Amino acid sequence: MRLYTVHIPAGGLALGEEPLLVEEGFCWPALFFSFLWALWHRMWLVAVVLLLVSTVIEVALSLVGANIAARGALNLGFALFVASSANDWRRAWLARRGFRLSEIVASDNEDAAGRRWGDAQPGSLL
Repeated sequence: MRLYTVHIPAGGLALGEEPLLVEEGFCWPALFFSFLWALWHRMWLVAVVLLLVSTVIEVALSLVGANIAARGALNLGFALFVASSANDWRRAWLARRGFRLSEIVASDNEDAAGRRWGDAQPGSLL
């Protein structure tokens, strides 16, 4: 079972609108595609910061003449940090955009978590 946080706009969901679900824990897409992951979720500032930090790391490693093992280790460490923090950054971004945490749902996948959340809502038509 996975845990998902369910986020809804502060004013509630409009007719036909669905809540945003964010998985707890490690984010595999952010591990491999951190910059693109941030762009996909429209987190522009995070994307720019990730790009800048990656560039600074590469330039610094070039300036000190780091070997391939050191480059790989530092880049892997940065990628692991991003992937372990990515979903927390997304939750913070949603809170800044006016979304509120509605509930935490345990389910096998995101679709099932959304259905489980909808079924538990009063007056649900699901």
